[in-house]
Amino acid sequence: MTALNREIKQIESSLQQWFSNKAFVKAAMVMDYPILPEEQVLVANAISRRQQEFATGRWLSRKGLQYFGLPDEPIKMGKLRNPVWPESIIGTISHDGEICAVALMREQKQMEKNIGVDLIHLSQRTDKINNLISMFMANADELSAVTTLNMTVDPAVLLFSIKESVIKAMSFQLDDFIDMRQIEIYRTDKLRFRISGDSINADILAATTDNYLATAIKVRK
Repeated sequence: MTALNREIKQIESSLQQWFSNKAFVKAAMVMDYPILPEEQVLVANAISRRQQEFATGRWLSRKGLQYFGLPDEPIKMGKLRNPVWPESIIGTISHDGEICAVALMREQKQMEKNIGVDLIHLSQRTDKINNLISMFMANADELSAVTTLNMTVDPAVLLFSIKESVIKAMSFQLDDFIDMRQIEIYRTDKLRFRISGDSINADILAATTDNYLATAIKVRK
């Protein structure tokens, strides 16, 4: 098994632990996978790398739809550039470095309202993210809050990734792009977040492989 394949399996293992055992979770190397014409048009003017990232996410996601017995239909894009899932499905896509990961679940009345996942290739992103910290940190207490997860990751990188997961999980109810400083990560009995002062009932999760950080948000009903 190559080092990259090992990381892919580790990411899949974390996602499987975080989500229901009935969830579809899959990761793959970013490549030029076949997608539907209705999906291709969404990135027709993008650079080659972006097209590959998009294709990998859509290809994996449609495998998820098939897993749930749904038609192999195009996954379109919402106004926040988020994937638009069929009714009864909640899901999330993330990619960074050489890996793309997806998680899809059937919406259930008593469980998750939505989910979000973020991947970060640590060696490629750490310095860049630290240089941008003033653009996403709501207050200095956030860095102390995320250190309670006891991760061997730069706190600024962990904070940024958690907020990316929040945005993906909350895109279903956001009307416009959100300033990350409107999202505040804080600690009470557990790590929590609020948006513009409104607390959200959710779980915050994180794990690492040798080269990647994965975070996830599960918004509760």
